[in-house]
Amino acid sequence: MFLAAAGAASLAGQAQASQRLLKPSMLRPGDRVAVVDPSTAIYDPATVPRAEAVIEALGLRPVIPPGLLSRPRDYRGSVRHRLDELHQAFADPTIKGVFCARGGYGISEIVADVDYDLVGRHPKVFLGFSDTTLLHLAIARRTGLVTFHGRMASLTRFPTYSLEAVRRAVCSAQPLGDLKNPATDNPLRPEYPLRTIAPGVASGPLVGGNLAMILAAMGTPWEIDTRGAIFFFEDVDESPYSMARMLLTLRHAGKFKDVAGVVVGACARCDKPSEASPYTLNEVFDQVLGDLGVPVFSGLVLGHTDEQLTVPLGVQARMDANACRLTVLEAGVTA
Repeated sequence: MFLAAAGAASLAGQAQASQRLLKPSMLRPGDRVAVVDPSTAIYDPATVPRAEAVIEALGLRPVIPPGLLSRPRDYRGSVRHRLDELHQAFADPTIKGVFCARGGYGISEIVADVDYDLVGRHPKVFLGFSDTTLLHLAIARRTGLVTFHGRMASLTRFPTYSLEAVRRAVCSAQPLGDLKNPATDNPLRPEYPLRTIAPGVASGPLVGGNLAMILAAMGTPWEIDTRGAIFFFEDVDESPYSMARMLLTLRHAGKFKDVAGVVVGACARCDKPSEASPYTLNEVFDQVLGDLGVPVFSGLVLGHTDEQLTVPLGVQARMDANACRLTVLEAGVTA
């Protein structure tokens, strides 16, 4: 597998391995993009115009599957419906991109039955985050395809910052370069503060996603490989002790043993006080990640924030924890 090979190799070997990544073609004006919903069912008709507006704002043509809002409620029918929708989007030669409508729950129900040979034969831009993390991991393991961790098209809020982040990632064959949080009106109290947890500089393939879904993949064929990689994670609506438990599980499983560096995404609504533990979220990060012996910083808008970055998974990146900077060195698409 590419990620395993990259983790075990030197930096030169990693660069060679990265050339074996399967990259989709960039999206061009007028390209058709299918909206799929492999996670939580959607029945609200307002979902469709929201998704269409985002895709059209990118200069692309939205394709809404006829059954997007009519998923069967029985389990077996629901699984078959979602698999068919996903497979048809990848198999259709007129479709150039596949955007997830939303996250939530459901990838665990279909991940084992996805036709990964089909996905690998028809590489396309595949975009989503949160629950979609599990599918990102599986696609990477089974095909080597670069997929995109970014904002879903039908979400209620879609700021211009997030739209431009999607555009830069999937509509251009230029590397993203330095990733920056949105500008702030109050530099003394930014909405998304960056913080160095452990200093240093590192390079490697960029891997990661939603922390809970990364945990859900442990012990499966699509378990994340962090060796030699820059690992990022994010989550939402978790307590500090729950975040600690998940991170400690990864640590116990050896996922931080050979990691090159760690980037903690802005974790929305994850610092709620709890009687279970006295520690704040930042204390948890310091306690679990501060002594890994690799660079670590926190605060980049990589997850459940209104302003959200989109990043290609598996490409080469560099991090400077002293400056709280993550630089994507390699494009996730081809021209």
